[in-house]
Amino acid sequence: MRKRLGEILLEQGAITEDQLRAALAQQQNRSVLIGQLLVEAGATDEATVARALAKQARLPFVDLAARRPPARLTDLLDASLAWEHEVLPVAEKDDRLIVAVCDPAKAVVLDTLRFLLDREVSMAMASPGPLRQALELVYGPPGGGARRGAEEPRKVSEEAPVVRLVNRMFEEAVADRASDIHIEPFAEMVRIRYRVDGSLRIADQHPRELHAPLLSHIKVSAGLDIAEKRKPQDGRIEHEASGRSLDVRTSTLPTNHGESCVMRLLDREANLLSLKDLGLSPRALEWFSRIIERPNGIFLVTGPTGSGKTTTLYAALQTLNRSDRKILTVEDPVEYRIKGINQVQVHPQIGLTFARVLRAFLRQAPNIVLVGEIRDRETAEVAIQASLTGHLVFSTVHTNDAPSAVTRLLDMGVPPFLIATSLQGVLAQRLVRRLCPECAVEEPATPLERRLLDLPEGSVLMHPRGCPNCRRSGFRGRIGVFEWMQMNEDLREVLFQAADPNAFRRRVAESGAWSPLTQDVIEKVRAGQTTVSEMLRVTRVEPAEEGESPSPGIED
Repeated sequence: MRKRLGEILLEQGAITEDQLRAALAQQQNRSVLIGQLLVEAGATDEATVARALAKQARLPFVDLAARRPPARLTDLLDASLAWEHEVLPVAEKDDRLIVAVCDPAKAVVLDTLRFLLDREVSMAMASPGPLRQALELVYGPPGGGARRGAEEPRKVSEEAPVVRLVNRMFEEAVADRASDIHIEPFAEMVRIRYRVDGSLRIADQHPRELHAPLLSHIKVSAGLDIAEKRKPQDGRIEHEASGRSLDVRTSTLPTNHGESCVMRLLDREANLLSLKDLGLSPRALEWFSRIIERPNGIFLVTGPTGSGKTTTLYAALQTLNRSDRKILTVEDPVEYRIKGINQVQVHPQIGLTFARVLRAFLRQAPNIVLVGEIRDRETAEVAIQASLTGHLVFSTVHTNDAPSAVTRLLDMGVPPFLIATSLQGVLAQRLVRRLCPECAVEEPATPLERRLLDLPEGSVLMHPRGCPNCRRSGFRGRIGVFEWMQMNEDLREVLFQAADPNAFRRRVAESGAWSPLTQDVIEKVRAGQTTVSEMLRVTRVEPAEEGESPSPGIED
């Protein structure tokens, strides 16, 4: 059983029994440690109490009044971290860093230091007064700027542990091909997750104490208000990782355990996909290539957030980007820079909205216009008016399938005759994970897979296995699955008659102008590019009865 501090001091002859009894009686009325009470009463001194605490906690004792730690050790911590935890690196032993503290309860800080410094760390006891004097001598006063006694000013932005943590996080995310970094605080820890190929996975967990400095650094880098913790904030960081220039869209959100942060990584130097690389079937590619060469009209790409709509539209713009054409885009934000195209970022705070920029575009005599997203009636009507006055307009809307794009415009209040006159076609898409080419294996299809895909007995399909190339997931990269709808005279007539949206949808299904998403994803599963589990994640397919084709549908 561990001895009490008073017992140790009695054994050492540092105090008398009467002094100990007096201190214990005083402690009943004050929530103060017994050692501090003994020092206040003049029964002993700080150094003696600190040595006794070291013996009690079985820690070494270091006398900081008689020595100054080497700069190569103290430089391992920045001033704010050292003062925040009242720790001072003092020695090294067997590649283990020893830090001085004045309270054995500081053991919880060791986990933070081990992570930040990426090495083993242990504690030694020091007297409170000499420790604080040494901290001020090495790092300057608490909250101060320059440190005293340093021969050269340190580059804190480059050496601070939190900065190293953020830099390492970006390096890992880029190496893993992550699209997002999620920083999520909880009661006991901070969780870091990366979104890779559309799926989140845990990358790391850190002590709770790291959350505040981590968020503060990110908010400063993103130009956000570090004092505002009650409201969501959005910002932007320009960062270089692994030799690549990243545009990092940063969003913070207050939660019950603190601010959650999501960082979207956009690689400015990434090669944009061509139309052929999108994953369109030969028939869909031929249709898409023909549609985008039309001189005017509006073309819509639909799908949920993160389904690759912008990538598809950029591929179309790259195909159309020639010296005899003027192309303008209005986006929120501008995700990729394309040489030869004029791109505008919206700023709603100063009134620079999609609709306002679009009106200004029409005075710039463009041939082709890209509107990042149609969000309201005003933007929709201006975009449609532009398409009716000799411009080819591309845009996106958030709907579940291609026919619903028309329903969405009607819900916004756009007159049916304007949609019928201007709309050329709609492409709806999702992203599914692509099987890893290094480890995918051919195995017999299960009975359920055969029913879902309408395959005969004895059919085989490619299945994921997992290897170092795909980090044991069985998937590497993603591929688009598409459905498309082309407007024809029959569908335009339905809209002219201003019938209800359900009548339009029924006519689309009957007209043969719609190629459903399920058809495309089934073809990609049969071709070994993805799996049935991925198909079911983005579509709803009812198992077919004998002699019937699978029943298609789309989930939210």
